[in-house]
Amino acid sequence: MPSSSSLPVETRKSVAIVLIGNFLDFFDLLLAAHLTIVLSGVFIPPNASNKVLLTTFMFCSSFCIRPLAALFWGYIGDLVGRVPVLVSTTFLMSFSCLIIPNIPSYAEWGIFSAGLFLSMRLVQGFASGGECIAADVFITETVPKPKVYFCSALVEATCSLGGLVACGIGALCLFLSPENGWKIPFYLGSGVAVLGTIARKTLKETPEFLKTLHAKTQKKRASDLYKTINYKNRNIPALFAMYFFPAVQFYFCLAYLPSVLINQLGIEANYVMAQTTLVLFIIMCAEVGYGLLGLKFHPFNIARTKLIIALCSIPLIVFFYKHHTALSIFIVQVIIGVLGQGLTPYAPIINRSFPVFGRYTNLLFVWAFSHSLMYLFTAYVCENVTSFIGLGALLFGAALTSLIGLYSFVPNDIDRPNNSNNEHTATENREIKKWLKKVI
Repeated sequence: MPSSSSLPVETRKSVAIVLIGNFLDFFDLLLAAHLTIVLSGVFIPPNASNKVLLTTFMFCSSFCIRPLAALFWGYIGDLVGRVPVLVSTTFLMSFSCLIIPNIPSYAEWGIFSAGLFLSMRLVQGFASGGECIAADVFITETVPKPKVYFCSALVEATCSLGGLVACGIGALCLFLSPENGWKIPFYLGSGVAVLGTIARKTLKETPEFLKTLHAKTQKKRASDLYKTINYKNRNIPALFAMYFFPAVQFYFCLAYLPSVLINQLGIEANYVMAQTTLVLFIIMCAEVGYGLLGLKFHPFNIARTKLIIALCSIPLIVFFYKHHTALSIFIVQVIIGVLGQGLTPYAPIINRSFPVFGRYTNLLFVWAFSHSLMYLFTAYVCENVTSFIGLGALLFGAALTSLIGLYSFVPNDIDRPNNSNNEHTATENREIKKWLKKVI
């Protein structure tokens, strides 16, 4: 673990509150995602002719609303502040988790039951549409380099930890009570999210945002949010491409492959969730490892290496997947999950390449729109393509697109030297300049 002694106590406290809140929000969000197989039997009629499609939509519904949520939270985050977004998203998660276990089943309420459950999933999606990027931007604007790379990696790690704990507790509750055990984690998630909301109210706004907000030359109009990006740098389409592989791997590893284990191999849902929990634990450890590497190596070099290894691993993934056993599918989940988990640890460089005013809106919208689109596309391909080669081509194309986006992105993160890390900053500046020469 890197030492945090050089960070002020207030900064360490703020980072801890943000990370804990991020964990709680993703615990609440991913409960329903990991319990999709169980919840589909509660809120979808068992004899529905399009049950597979409805189950897929149940998983994706909370992600489909994210582009609209991005516009709303982006407006709040850039005009009012990052902290109000963090507080509001945690509160909405708590509310939805309290309602879901109290919704009567489809057998009792029919279509109204399904509609109410879908509405709560949309509320969760709306809340999560502002959470992860808000946490990452807050860390970027609060923690100095090089520790910001490690702290940013912890944002991704707490997302995985939230999914891991949700999956593990869900599996345990299903072991204890196969019929109604799924309700317990939702009550637990609602309670801890309330505590997270209270804790986040103590956060102070980031100095970087306040400085920009109070600048005399700063115009605080909503229309300005879309005029702050230099499109000549190709950064918005490049960032959109960079999200392709993370989005594909998320659905492929955590939604499609678990359904293969249940529907094709006949493995019980609680055992599948236990395996998914182990996969998430390995991914979380990898994210922390990437953050540690970010303290010594340039983050873009780490990202490039991950994607190149992923491209070279596709034949191996197809080989293991073709064997169609629980062990081989576990290996595929681990390989794809570890290599395609997100923008760790180079997210702070991405964030700082956008102006402070408009940063949150643009980052959030690109993230939300790219993930929603790729979730739907991946779900469609996985349900309609049965060949191993076809699924391998999907993964290869997504990884290649992300690699092209990485090379196309022009970082603008050459900050003024910092007294606490002059040597690291000077080295980083030289590396970024070399990177710019390669790209341009």
